[in-house]
Amino acid sequence: MDWQTFLISQKGWRDDEGNTLCFSDCDLNGKKKEGVLWIYLDEGLRCGGMHRPIPVSLAAVKDALLGCRKDALWQMVENDLEGAGIDVRREIDGRTDS
Repeated sequence: MDWQTFLISQKGWRDDEGNTLCFSDCDLNGKKKEGVLWIYLDEGLRCGGMHRPIPVSLAAVKDALLGCRKDALWQMVENDLEGAGIDVRREIDGRTDS
């Protein structure tokens, strides 16, 4: 399973602050767009949250989460991907060496 399919197949992540995160290949109207991954972040009543399209790349996922200071959520996603046998560093850096 590739990383995008893995993220979409998960029921989501929740950090200790109550922030929840999930991914989809569809927007809120159920429409798909090639090359786009939707990120849904719910911060509850504190800030609301975000739903926005990002490029289909793990670097974009990482940047989106770290950019809004959701380091714990990124760490959870990264750990789950690694646990599923996906080499996150290789996907982000494009490395082919060991």
